[in-house]
Amino acid sequence: MSELVGVGGTSLACPGCARPMTLRAADLSAAALDCPHCALVWCEPGGLGRLVGHSDDLLDEAPVSPPSMDVALDARPCPRCPGVCLDRVPFALPRGPWIERCPYCAGTLSPASALPLMREALARRRAPRPVVEAPVALDPDVPRWRPLSLRQAALAVPVALLAALVLRAFTLPSLLLWGVRVSLHELGHASVAWACSWKALPLPVGLTLIFPGRSWTVFVGMLAAVLGLVGIGVMRRSAALVVGPALFAVALFIGTFALDLGTQEMWVTFGGCGGELVYGAALVLLFHHRMPDRSRWDFFRWAALALGAWVLVDASMFWRGCALDWSRIPWDGSFGEDGDMTKLRDQHHWDELKITGRYVTLAKLCLGVVGVWWAAHLAAAWRRERLSGERRDTPRSQPGGARTARGTPR
Repeated sequence: MSELVGVGGTSLACPGCARPMTLRAADLSAAALDCPHCALVWCEPGGLGRLVGHSDDLLDEAPVSPPSMDVALDARPCPRCPGVCLDRVPFALPRGPWIERCPYCAGTLSPASALPLMREALARRRAPRPVVEAPVALDPDVPRWRPLSLRQAALAVPVALLAALVLRAFTLPSLLLWGVRVSLHELGHASVAWACSWKALPLPVGLTLIFPGRSWTVFVGMLAAVLGLVGIGVMRRSAALVVGPALFAVALFIGTFALDLGTQEMWVTFGGCGGELVYGAALVLLFHHRMPDRSRWDFFRWAALALGAWVLVDASMFWRGCALDWSRIPWDGSFGEDGDMTKLRDQHHWDELKITGRYVTLAKLCLGVVGVWWAAHLAAAWRRERLSGERRDTPRSQPGGARTARGTPR
């Protein structure tokens, strides 16, 4: 320990009180002196690093300051180098703790109370940093998806259905939205035809080009589309994209292999007015479903809700009226040929009671599914609102106790 002895064999003097410093018995290998009066610790080069468990005296390289002849009034002298003042340097950037170091012999002087702070700074630096995933680059023009508020979830669907019920009493809305209902009608014909592996092309002019007979091209194409949608649903963890295509796959196998040609024709004919009910309800259900951001579904879902509610309510009330008055059943087709109801009556022997009863039953089923779906999402919005309120009401814990804005303890 000869390096801890000053000139003439005496112990080094404390820079704070000029009294002799004593060897730290607990840290003999660190080459450190301790002043019991000032609570200062002097370490030879490398000694401070051994005290705190680091390879160097400083955790970060001290910033280089330009040479200056000015000396701080509170600067302490180096106990090793006569006439040299110690410089204040940070042990760790940017917050320290700060110590004093001799610019010539590189010895360090620090308060004994700063040693635990240095060890904490070293432990924080050595602790593994959490892995932060790179943010996904999004188009700034694409709106972020926002969940429905509790008020929106509670009122959107009932208000849309009620508004559709009121507006159907006027002629103008029926004329303006006639094309939407016709398009869903033709899509209903085509959907059942596809489920039977028939070739079909729906046209939004009240006509669907249908080619009866099983087509393996249609079957393979429909099956590939179903598998693709199920795969996307699994990747996106979307139950709707898994359950919906899976149900269509069941209908595809039943319609293709379990039904004869006459039964297939019957359900394709029934599927026109049935498609109005089913696809109208589907548009209402999609209001609560999340779509890819690029589809702008956060905006367009309101239009889908309005159109779906209109078609569902209009078709449901139409068949309710037909069940009460059979003379309202549409027997004629759009282009002078036999209509769908005439085909069901003459070719498949459905009477008026059977026709209206099945469509009314389908309408009740669609409205029931919409009601259950709406109630489930309303409950989810209520739970989300409650959890959000609990997080707002929970005070944040702070070091030293929670404090108000004025800094006084609560």
